[in-house]
Amino acid sequence: MPMRLEFAPRSPWSPLTALLLVLGLLGGAHGLWQRHTLLAKRMAAVTQVEALRPPLSQERSGAGEALRPEASGEADRLIASLHRPWELMLDALQSTVTDDVRVMRVQPESEGLRLHITGEADNSQAFVAWMQRLQSDASWRSVEPLSEARQAEGSAPAGKPVQFQLSLEWRQP
Repeated sequence: MPMRLEFAPRSPWSPLTALLLVLGLLGGAHGLWQRHTLLAKRMAAVTQVEALRPPLSQERSGAGEALRPEASGEADRLIASLHRPWELMLDALQSTVTDDVRVMRVQPESEGLRLHITGEADNSQAFVAWMQRLQSDASWRSVEPLSEARQAEGSAPAGKPVQFQLSLEWRQP
């Protein structure tokens, strides 16, 4: 009976281990190749977009497409509307309101110092009295009633049957 004595340790590189190592290396190489391909496609797309867009220096110098005048005017109006005395206007409006009148909506006009008011009153006399208080207040240049409507008895929500709209113009200090 032959004796098989092996004094050298067995190699850790079995055929399966070597195959898995080679497959891992091939997968990594394939991933790097795909990355390189995608980066090249991305670079081509960026180059194509930049070729269609005018240079940035041309946009800032004014040699390119000019800013639309209506957009500039609209921006100027918006900035000017932020510099209105809104707090003073709303405080003056609030100081005239009583329990028999309820202001539902205040809509400022961006062109001038004008407010469009929508509200409700207990009755027509309360609405007229409130308008007189507004007219006697030195803060307002003009008080113009736009509409007044009386609702049917049972259909008025919160018990205020008279609905109104008016326009107020602020007197500039």
